[in-house]
Amino acid sequence: MNFPNSRLLNIQSRKEFGILLLLDHLMRYDILIIERSNLEEKILKFKGIVEELNKGFFRSEEQEEELNFQKVELSQAQDALSQIEKEMYENEKFRVNIALVEKDQEKLEPLLKFMEERRILTVGDDNYYRTSEKGQEFYSQLVDQLESYLMYFEIFAYVDLENGIFGDPNEDLLEGNQWTDLRVAIAEFKGIDPFRVVFLAMMSEDKFFENPDWKFELGLGTLFDELEQIVQDQVAVNDLSYEDDMGIVNGEDVIRDILKQGESLAKKRIKSEVGEGKNFGNDFLGEEQVLAKKYSW
Repeated sequence: MNFPNSRLLNIQSRKEFGILLLLDHLMRYDILIIERSNLEEKILKFKGIVEELNKGFFRSEEQEEELNFQKVELSQAQDALSQIEKEMYENEKFRVNIALVEKDQEKLEPLLKFMEERRILTVGDDNYYRTSEKGQEFYSQLVDQLESYLMYFEIFAYVDLENGIFGDPNEDLLEGNQWTDLRVAIAEFKGIDPFRVVFLAMMSEDKFFENPDWKFELGLGTLFDELEQIVQDQVAVNDLSYEDDMGIVNGEDVIRDILKQGESLAKKRIKSEVGEGKNFGNDFLGEEQVLAKKYSW
C-alpha cells in the first residue's frame, strides 16, 4: 500500500520525538532534584524565622502563635524533603550514566551527544546526564503540548459516526466496532502534524516506556515504527465521505461538523472539571498554536 508523504514519518520527526522522550525520561529524576533544592531553601528560611522568634525570654501571645506556626511549617517541609529523597532513591532507574551508554547502549550515544552539543543536556561530575536549563524549557513546552493534546484531541478518540455521539471514558466502555478514532483526521484537517498528536497520545499513556527495550530500539531507529503505522491505519478526511438521498456529502463537510460538535463538548467537559467560570475564548485557549509550536534545538 502506498501512503502520501504526510503519512510517512521523516527522520527529523524521529529525532525530535527521541529527544523529547529522553527528556521526559531524565526529568522524572531531575524534577525531584529541583523540588529538593526548593525544599532545602524553604527549610533554611523556616529555620531562620524560628531561630529569630526564639530569641528573648518573653514572647507575646501573638509571637508564641507565630513561633508554633513556623515550627509546623518547618516540620512539614522536613517531612516533604524526606519523601523527595525517598523518591529520588526509587527513581534512580531514570538516570543515564555516560559510561553505561558507551558500554551497553552505544546506539543512543549519537542522540545524547547531539543533545549535549545543543546544551539540552550536561554531564555532571558523577558522569550522569542532567537536563540543562534549556532542556527544562523544552520539557516545559512538552508538558504544555501534552496538556493541550488532552484538552483538545482526546475527545476525538472515540466517535460514533452512525449515531453522531462521542464516547466518554468516564461513562462508556468504549468497546466494540461502533467507535472511530478521528484524531489523525482532525489533525490533518486542522493542519497539525498528525505524528505529533499520536506521539503525545502514546506519551500520555506511557506507551513507549512499556517496552523494556525502548532505549535499544530508539538507538536503532525503530522505536517509532508503531507510531508511523498507527497514523497510516487511521481514518482520513476523504474516508468520511458518504452518499445520501441528497447526493454525496464530502469528507470535509463531515469533519467540519464533527470538529464543531467535539470542541463544544470538550469545553463542557472541561468546564465541569475546572468550574463554570472558566472562559475558553474563541480559539479554544489557543491549543492549536501550542500543539503546532516547533522546537528550536
